[in-house]
Amino acid sequence: MKIAISSLPKNGWWNEGIKAYHDNDMMSDGAIPNQSLLKKEHEGLIKILNKHFLDTVSIPFERGLEKNKKYDFVFMRDHFLCNTSKEIVICNMKLFERMNEGKSTISPLENLNYKISYLDEDCVAEGGEFFYLSKENILLAGQNRNNLKGAEQMAEKLNVSNLFIINSRGYHLDTSIAPLFNSEYDCIGIICAKEVFNRNEFKNLKNICDKNHWDVIEVEHQNIQKSISFRTAMNGLTLPGLFISSEKLNHKTIIDFGLENDITFDFTSVSQFNLSGGSVHCLTNELF
Repeated sequence: MKIAISSLPKNGWWNEGIKAYHDNDMMSDGAIPNQSLLKKEHEGLIKILNKHFLDTVSIPFERGLEKNKKYDFVFMRDHFLCNTSKEIVICNMKLFERMNEGKSTISPLENLNYKISYLDEDCVAEGGEFFYLSKENILLAGQNRNNLKGAEQMAEKLNVSNLFIINSRGYHLDTSIAPLFNSEYDCIGIICAKEVFNRNEFKNLKNICDKNHWDVIEVEHQNIQKSISFRTAMNGLTLPGLFISSEKLNHKTIIDFGLENDITFDFTSVSQFNLSGGSVHCLTNELF
């Protein structure tokens, strides 16, 4: 499997300070990333992908993006979704500040012989709001930065068998849940940050999991900082028998589930990227 990542801008990433978006509780407004550490963490991310025999595809950070301060282009997850037929759907971002970022991925992906398609203009869909379960041909979708039409058209273009809508207060679905896969790429469980779900939302999630025979691994933190810390770590790259997070997931239920199902948990710090609300899952994107 190939994993797409972004290269870094030449003159620093958010080097004049991060501008937090109104709907993202995980961004540090005004924070200036340590550029030296950030480069080391980016190298560390590539290193851990290589360690697990994943082929990295680097998408250039174009000068135009840097000039226009489109720094969140680095979060490759948000720009597109790819299915097992090598079909890619380019996302439509909700936030004005992030519109048109994904255009810079098109040419490099076409050069790799992926077929590109586009959503209608009135569709809103961001990659961090989805999990594509390739073995089951299922799409999980959040609705904080998606609209319903965006989720439905994404499912149609990816030609999935089922679309499940999962509502929560996480600004992206990947800050609310994380699927876990066995070595055969079957989804077998869903980690859930329970505090970002109300009663009806959690009931809906539980019903979806029960229907598909997925275990629900509940973790709850009422302390805001502990919640953000866990959700940042949970926002990891989840692959067959492997989960790569930004820090060690020490919750006993998760550890026990991993041991029972032969899932390897590994981690690499992306602390400087965390300042802008993104983590390992955001920085990576699967290319089938």
